[in-house]
Amino acid sequence: MKDPVLPWFIAGPLIGFTVFLLLWLTGRSLGISSSYRVIVSYLAPKKINYFNYERKGDLWQVWFALGLLLAALFQFQVLGFEVEGAAFVYDINYIPQFFLGSFLIGFGSRYAGGCTAGHCIMGNAQFSLASMLSTIGFFVGGLIATYFINTYLF
Repeated sequence: MKDPVLPWFIAGPLIGFTVFLLLWLTGRSLGISSSYRVIVSYLAPKKINYFNYERKGDLWQVWFALGLLLAALFQFQVLGFEVEGAAFVYDINYIPQFFLGSFLIGFGSRYAGGCTAGHCIMGNAQFSLASMLSTIGFFVGGLIATYFINTYLF
């Protein structure tokens, strides 16, 4: 496994600065799971109220998600950086599993009101109590999984 393109001490502040700029310049929240709602709204029947809304203002989220996917593909294919054990994700034989998993993760994160990264980064930047509590829950769950479940079951 090669080192990532940007070390954490550069990538982290860039993410924070991006969140700041997005809030300051547009008043919009950064979140990938929100793009799920936009994408499915084009496919879902109009009788499902959650997906039946004016989506023009949210179309940027789809382009953002597509850009992240294309950047990952570029990084993997052109630059040769990969996450150990994740090379199969870009194998064409796994496309059905990729889309099924993406659909289930998108549904779950929207049902929960956002994904872990969205709550931890964007929600906390907005001082959302729900996001702060969620972040605490994520970390406590991770500690429990690491030090108890993983240690005693595996």
